[in-house]
Amino acid sequence: MQSVLGTSTLKSFQPSMELTIIIPSKDRKSILLPTLERAYVAIEGIGAEIIVINDSKTAGIAIPDAWQPKVKVFDNPKAGVASARNLGASKATADLLLFMDDDMWISAENVRATISLHQAHPESCCINLNWVYPPALQEQNRRTQFGRYLHHFGFDSLKGWSRGLPWSDEELFASEGITSQYLSMRKADFLRSGGYNESFPHAGFEDHDFSKQLTTHGITSYVYPKSMLYHNEADRMNVTAWLARRQRGGETRRVAVQMGYKELEYHYGPLKSAIYTTTGRMQPLLRGLLKTIPNVQPLDPLYFRVMNLLLGTALYTGYYSQK
Repeated sequence: MQSVLGTSTLKSFQPSMELTIIIPSKDRKSILLPTLERAYVAIEGIGAEIIVINDSKTAGIAIPDAWQPKVKVFDNPKAGVASARNLGASKATADLLLFMDDDMWISAENVRATISLHQAHPESCCINLNWVYPPALQEQNRRTQFGRYLHHFGFDSLKGWSRGLPWSDEELFASEGITSQYLSMRKADFLRSGGYNESFPHAGFEDHDFSKQLTTHGITSYVYPKSMLYHNEADRMNVTAWLARRQRGGETRRVAVQMGYKELEYHYGPLKSAIYTTTGRMQPLLRGLLKTIPNVQPLDPLYFRVMNLLLGTALYTGYYSQK
């Protein structure tokens, strides 16, 4: 595929173009504030605003006075990341929207690249930038079995999550789906698509649904791999919490299947169903087994096998909890 974005395009950045950054957040103060600080610095000299949607029902979000009025906070009267993003879009005053998770660290280069990409592509499109874990988190993960597991199976980068899908390290390329971790599009295209589906019980497959809606409305999805941001999941390096999120993903996947996305349907034979039903009852024992495996790399294959069994069990349990 020929590149549709040359390096000269990035140099044509015009700071007068407006941008609204929309960040949903729920009970992650220690993660959100460093994210906001970097975003505030990244939009310096740009006609941009940051909208934070507080999805918590128990805690507020306080913004330093120095960041106002560039940063605004709205409480979400509903619940869930899909409704939070829709609310943020309704409050946006710019023509270009950037949806971003509360653990994404961005730079001025990321913002300039995003604006320049949309200047280069006036047609209907949405764009993801690339991400990896921050260097300090990568180093921390190299010292733990769970961290090495995440790296081995690609959970610490967008390229790893996209394993098996078309990918280019060198140029903008069309993608088969989107991730709202860092997703930009024109507000007119967002409104035309109908926004995010708020029917999902947990985060995850609203992106799959949204991607289908974008395609239906002729909005092409791209990934630009040469502009890199950091995904700071430092508060989620916990096996139990990580598996709980995977189980919620299984629940949400089942909802997507019930909505008609049959390509997401899991098919388990009698043997695998029996195994996961049994391991579902043994999860505390298996997690205890993980803790007994010495933290030495030669034993990583054993640790990885137990983790994969727990992962499969979590997905199976979540998926069939909806039946």
